[in-house]
Amino acid sequence: MRYMLKYGAASLLLLLALSSCRKEPVYDVVPEIEFRRVEQYHFVDTPFPQRPDITSLRDSIVLVIGFKDGDGNLGLSSNRESQDFQPPFNEGSEFEQNFHTVMYIKAEDPNNPGNFRFEPYPFPVPGFQFSGRFQRLSADERPETLEGEIKYSINEINASEFPLLRPGTVIKFDIFIYDRTTPVPNRSNTVTTDEITLFQPTGG
Repeated sequence: MRYMLKYGAASLLLLLALSSCRKEPVYDVVPEIEFRRVEQYHFVDTPFPQRPDITSLRDSIVLVIGFKDGDGNLGLSSNRESQDFQPPFNEGSEFEQNFHTVMYIKAEDPNNPGNFRFEPYPFPVPGFQFSGRFQRLSADERPETLEGEIKYSINEINASEFPLLRPGTVIKFDIFIYDRTTPVPNRSNTVTTDEITLFQPTGG
């Protein structure tokens, strides 16, 4: 549960591509996403001010996807008194989070020495992933065509908390999102990020 509280509320930035100078496109009501890019920031922390020789490596990663949606019912409110915390979006439901990630780590293939493959990362807490919620993209329930970018931040990947993650470790993510359709939200297609090399100083 500590992991869920610490990482589950990853921050979100939205950039909607809106234009009044062109005819509104027609998209499917099932959201469609595409991988755009990864923005990565590297930090070296000194957790003990009296011991500057002791450092901790930390990366902040922003996953950027493009989206298209025909009725605009994307995003969930952070207000726990709102309908966005009622079924099917209630705590513990598979739809509680609408931005889903699966993290993979690059590891040597035991069946093919010298070759590598991506395997699901074995988090210390079973079932944990860096998934979370992104906010509503429109202020009301009026159907409208939306397209743009979602920037989803994973604020802390810390080498001291994830022992398999060392400088030079390569990871990647699968990503999909849900909309607010009830009683069963629509699930988007799944996209895969580029490979991400962890704990590498800028320019390294």
